[in-house]
Amino acid sequence: MSKILIGVTSSISTKLLRGQLEYFSKRGYDMHLICSPDGNIDFVPSSNIKVHKVRMKREISPFSDLLSLFQIIWVYLKVRPDITNVSTPKASLLCMVAAYLTRTPMRIYSIIGLRFETCTGKKRKLLLTIEKLICKWSTACIAVSPSLKEVLIQEGLAPKEKIKVLGSGSYNGLDLSEFELDEPEVARLRKQYLGESDNQVIGYVGRLTKDKGIDDLVEAFTELAREKSNLTLLLVGDFEDGDAVTTITKKRILEGQNIVTTGFVPKTASYYRLMDMFILPTYREGFGNVLLEAAAADIPVVTTNVTGAKDAIIPNETGLLIEAGNITEMKDAIRTLLENKEEATRLSEKGQERVRREFQSEVIWRNLEIVYNRTEAMEQNVYEIEK
Repeated sequence: MSKILIGVTSSISTKLLRGQLEYFSKRGYDMHLICSPDGNIDFVPSSNIKVHKVRMKREISPFSDLLSLFQIIWVYLKVRPDITNVSTPKASLLCMVAAYLTRTPMRIYSIIGLRFETCTGKKRKLLLTIEKLICKWSTACIAVSPSLKEVLIQEGLAPKEKIKVLGSGSYNGLDLSEFELDEPEVARLRKQYLGESDNQVIGYVGRLTKDKGIDDLVEAFTELAREKSNLTLLLVGDFEDGDAVTTITKKRILEGQNIVTTGFVPKTASYYRLMDMFILPTYREGFGNVLLEAAAADIPVVTTNVTGAKDAIIPNETGLLIEAGNITEMKDAIRTLLENKEEATRLSEKGQERVRREFQSEVIWRNLEIVYNRTEAMEQNVYEIEK
C-alpha cells in the first residue's frame, strides 16, 4: 500500500484530522504525520502512525522558516512518501516546497480557507502569490467547499480539473458518536457556565476574532439585550492577537453581565447542548464545520452568505442565511430562532438529517481515498453514507 505523509502546522490542528489517520492505517496505508511539537496528539494512539515533529512558526520568520524547511526536507528524504497531503498555511508552504524538491509523486494541497479574502493591498497580493505557488507545485488540490472551489478558479489559483471537493464538502466530516447527548456532562457545564439562569442562550464556537464576525455578534447581542433581559451570549473559544476584535468588543465580552466566555476548549461537543441557537457570523471560511457540529447536536443555526459558510447549510431548510456585517439581519434571524420554536425545531431537525446523510467522516474519507488512488478518478464522488 502507499506511504502517505500528512502535514499540518500545529499539533493542535491535528484535531481536524481526528480518526482519519487511523482509518487509512487500518486500510493498509503506511501513515506519517509531520507537525510542530507544541501540544498533544492524543487522538493518534496507534503505533502504526509515525509522527515527525518539526517546529514551525505560524508567523512569517525567515530564519526560523528556513531552518524548518531544511528539517522538513530531511523528513521527506527519509520517509520517501508516495503521497503527501498538506494543509494549514505554514505547513502547506514548507511541506509543498519539500515535496516538490524531493519529487514526491502525488502532492495534494488541502485548502481549508483563503486568508487573502479579507485582506487588502500588499498583504493580499503577498498571500495570493503564496497560494498560487502552493497550488502550482501541487499535483491536486482539495477544496473543502464548493464555493471555495469557485473562488480558487476565479482567482486563477488552479484550473477546474485540478480541484476536488470531497462529497458535499468538509475537511474531515464528523464522528456523530461524539455528539450523542451526555446528560451528566451537559449538566456539569451548565452549572459551571450558566449557573441557575434560565436565559435563552445564543451560542458561538471558534476563535474570537474580527474575521469570525465577533465584533458584529457582540454589537447585535448588546442591542438585543436592551430589548430582552433574558438572553445570554455563550462564546466558546479564545481571543487571538493576529486578528483582534476591537477594544470596545473585548471590553464588552470581558465585562458584560450576560456574556460568558470559556477560553479555549479542546472538545466542544457537549457545549452545543447549552445553546438554544448557534450563530457563525463569519466574513470568510473554508467550510463552516462548527455549523455541522451544531446541527449534529440538534441546534438551529444562522450563518453568513460568504465563501465556505454558505455551503454548510441549505438556506431556510437547514438554517438561516444572512449577509455578513448586517446587524439588522442578524438580530432578525436570532429573534426568529428564539421566538419561533416551531421554525427552530424544523430547521434543526432538517440540519441534523443532512449531517447524518452527507457529512459523516466515512463519506469524506471514501472520497479522499478516491483521490489517493490516482487523479484519473478525480471526477468520482460519494455524497451520502450508504444505507
